[in-house]
Amino acid sequence: MINKIIDTENLNLELFELETKIEKLQKFIDCDDFLSISTINQMLLANQMVGMAMYRDSLHKRIKLAEGDSEYTVQVLPNDDGFLNKDIGDGVYFLYDNEGDGKYQTHFTQSEIDEMKTNPFFATINWDEVKIEPVESK
Repeated sequence: MINKIIDTENLNLELFELETKIEKLQKFIDCDDFLSISTINQMLLANQMVGMAMYRDSLHKRIKLAEGDSEYTVQVLPNDDGFLNKDIGDGVYFLYDNEGDGKYQTHFTQSEIDEMKTNPFFATINWDEVKIEPVESK
């Protein structure tokens, strides 16, 4: 999965825009003008409201998942020693395998990855080419 990690910022923006549209549609449904349109159009708008509400619920779940404690490996180069590591002692980042031995952090949360993407230290990394995969729980 090449960089399919959920971008919480974009999801939150999409959720905000969707909730704004739902609110506007609800205001129309609650006004007298809604009663003046045909029954078929009323049903179509009601179905649209239901679909938007279902999508909103889906966005909430995706945001919750993205903000969870799931951890991921970050493979910058396509070889066995191309994984991002962080020295726990001094905080220095380097590339090596993804095994970790207690001295090095090899698994990162979504919020840590999001911070890396905005950190100037990682500016040369093309994040669209980085392979980010969930760590299988043991």
